[in-house]
Parts: sequence; C-alpha cells; structure tokens
Amino acid sequence: MSFYKLPSINGGGRNLVENTNILGELKGIVGDAHATSDKHIMYAYSYDMCFVPNKLPRYVAQPANVEEVVEIMKLCNKTKTPVIPVGANTNIGGLCIPKKDNTLMLDMRRMNKIIRIDEETRFAIVEPGVSHAQFAEALFKKGLRFGWPVGPPSGTVTGCALSHGISGMSGRYGLNSQMITSMEVVRPTGELCRVGSCAIKEDSWHSFLPLPRMDGIFTGWFGTTGIVTKLAVYTPAVPPHVDVVTCSTEEIRDMYKYMLEFGRYEMADDLTAVNWWLSQVPIPYPYKEKPADQHKWNSYAVLYGYTEKELEAKVDAFHDVIKHQQELGSTVLETEYPEEAKRGRTELPSQIVGSTKNYCKEAGGGISWPGTFTPANKWEEVYNKWEKIYKDRNLSPATRITMYRGIHYGMLRAMTPINKQSVEETENAKQAIVEALGAILDAGGIPYKPPIDFNVEINKRADDGYKKLMCDIKDMIDPNGIMNPGQLLIR
Repeated sequence: MSFYKLPSINGGGRNLVENTNILGELKGIVGDAHATSDKHIMYAYSYDMCFVPNKLPRYVAQPANVEEVVEIMKLCNKTKTPVIPVGANTNIGGLCIPKKDNTLMLDMRRMNKIIRIDEETRFAIVEPGVSHAQFAEALFKKGLRFGWPVGPPSGTVTGCALSHGISGMSGRYGLNSQMITSMEVVRPTGELCRVGSCAIKEDSWHSFLPLPRMDGIFTGWFGTTGIVTKLAVYTPAVPPHVDVVTCSTEEIRDMYKYMLEFGRYEMADDLTAVNWWLSQVPIPYPYKEKPADQHKWNSYAVLYGYTEKELEAKVDAFHDVIKHQQELGSTVLETEYPEEAKRGRTELPSQIVGSTKNYCKEAGGGISWPGTFTPANKWEEVYNKWEKIYKDRNLSPATRITMYRGIHYGMLRAMTPINKQSVEETENAKQAIVEALGAILDAGGIPYKPPIDFNVEINKRADDGYKKLMCDIKDMIDPNGIMNPGQLLIR
C-alpha cells in the first residue's frame, strides 16, 4: 500500500508585513518548505464538512520531530500566537477551524512514524501523523488490531483517540480514548512531559494505572491543552475465527431490548444498529419516506473466537437472545449477511466502513451530526424527538446506535447531510442538529467532538464548579491562552 507523500507547502511571495518575523522564525525551525502564510494554502485549513463558518488561519507549519514542536510552542507562547494542532485535517465538527485572527495551524502529518509495536504486551507507540490505514496494515501483519473509526483511512489514530472517537471491531474494549496507555506531550509553554508508565521508565508505555490519571488533561480538550507527540494505545489480538450476525426490528424499542440483552454477554466486538435512512448510501436528501416493505432498524454484531467452539457458542447465544426477545413479543427477526459483506466489515483497512463523505453526496458535500454518548435506556425517548425534529425540517433522521464496553456506553448519532452551497439549507440543518442536541442534553447524554454551538448548550447546563475547575486547569497549563482559543467557551 502506498500513502500520500507530502509536497512542499511553500507557495512563496505574498506575506503581510506584520507576520514576516514570526513566519521567518517558523521557517528557521521547520525549514522554508514547511512553513507558509500564503492564502491559497491557508484556504485548505479554513473549513471542514460541517456547518461552522470558514475562517483563514495566518500560518501553517509542519514540524518533523518533537524538538521542532517544542521550539514552535516556545515561539508561539512568547508572541501569544494562537495554535491549533491538526493531524490529517479530516475532522467534521469545526474543532480545527480558527476562531481567532493570527492563528497558526500546526500540521503534524510529517510526524508519521509507528515507533514500536509490542506484540506480547499488546500496545503500540505512534506519532500524531500516523493514519488509521497505515496503523491497521502494520498491526495486521502482527496479528493485532485497533478500533477503526467511521471515517476515512487517512484520519489519524491520535486525533480520533484524543477526541474520544468511536470505533468498530473493538467496541467491547471501549472508545478509542479508553485504549490509550501512555503519551508524550508538549505543553503550550514549550515544556515536554510524559504521562503514564513512560513517565517513570522511558521505554515503558503500557499503562496509566496506578498513577494519577493526568492523561485526562489532554483527552477531550480538543487541542486546547497541549500537543501530543507520541501516543501509546492498547492493541488487541485478531482471533482466527470471526462471524457477523444480523437482525432487524420495526421499532427502536425492540432494537434496544435486543441489544441490551445481547450486550450483557459482552461478546460482540461491535454491536451496532442503523435505521433505514442511514443504511442508504448516500443518505436521502431531502427527506424521503421509508418504503413500507423495508425494515426500519437493522443491526450487525461482529463476533470473534480463538477457537471454532468459542465462536459457535457466541453465535448460539445470539440465536438464544433473538428467540427470547420474540417470545416477549418483539418484532426482531434474524437476517442474512452476505459473505462478501462480512469480509468487508471485518477486514482492515475496511472496504465498507468508508469515508463519511459517501453519506452526503445527495446534499452537496457537507455533513455533521449530534454525536453523543447517551444512556441506552434513553434512546427511544430521544430518537422519537429526533425523528420529529428532522422530518419537520425535511431532513432524514439517519441514526446509528452502538454499545461500547458491553452496555456501558450508548452511542447515539444522527448523520446529517448539509448542502453547503446554500446558506438557507445549511442553517436549516444546523438548527435541526442544535435542536436534537437539546433533546440529548435533557436526557443526560453528552455530545462528543462538540462544535462551538454545542458548547454553548453544554455550558448552559454545566455545574459552576465544573466550569471553574476547567478554567483553573486551562489557566495553569496555558497561561497565555494560545491553544485553540475560543473552542471551549467556558468563560
């Protein structure tokens, strides 16, 4: 497999007078070919597929190693230059769109080494530019795996993990962030630190416990507290036997009841259901009525086994759950999954868990979502509200539900295509998403990778002590407020 080779980003020529000194210093650190302020380069970093308005950064720099990151952060802290770290620039939540003028985009894609894969202890150390495709291929050769996100293969392992990203084919172990075992970080002031077992012994990257969980300062903060330059993650083995079992229901309540019962076994490495609108690729835009002869909800569960008997026992448990739910009056029906689709679902890099952009081709290239972790016993209540919100705005309620760590984390998400060519249609989709968010928050759910509009709603409901603690941590670690400013809105 070949990967994208980074070209020179130095376009030369049209830099403003006031940024000449900072740009010159950036070039002195990373080299002339890897720092620029040319507008045609800045444009590529000014937007993503969601509803957040575009904004040009002032500079882009691409460091090659941790030493260069340290020097850049010292420079930015001294000059109070805002910094946003980006990996592959594949985010879809506005998290990497500048909120302040004079912002530097710190593009980490040159730091793309897989430093170590420990087959026995089952962890790997990667730099922030390592893509999921690159990582999956290297792990597969050693009989290991890592959670595959619903996103493009070019997306970075570090970006997804630090943002509490979801994953497939390893869901019973938890979210991507729950598989992090150690990290190296450059703080906003330029100090280098390590967190986890590597802080005690330089070549030991296997665990955070039983140390204080200081990794929480850097996960879920969306680039506002530091630059992670090395990340270690748990890498489960790939058992030799695998199957995919599927079923359908007519109502979300019946799907939830099935997933609740089967999820308690903690057997499935991926336990997911999607409604009819999300099972269509691309998602119907605008709203399209579901055909009467189509099931409303369809579920798949990926099952692994080290022996044929182990796998057979898991499949038997699935059959037992289906039978029990039917006896209780459920509409659940076992369905067939083609062998070719099974291979596509379980082979990495995945052939069917493709780029998010495939979902939005009928809308004109934009997409966003209220993506949340919501108690699964609230799914029915929230989804029924979502369906009305979306239909009222002539949008498809294309929804996914997934259970992580057995039944502990309930992921509920509505994929929302956006026609970014139309201001009115973009605003319509945005309002649907924000209304859906309100229903989630009122039910106790929490959105992941929240854009600014989400943070406004979150902070309206947040405990004052929680917000003060976040402010205190931010002030301590980032005294000049240079890291992705304007993102958290906690003041």
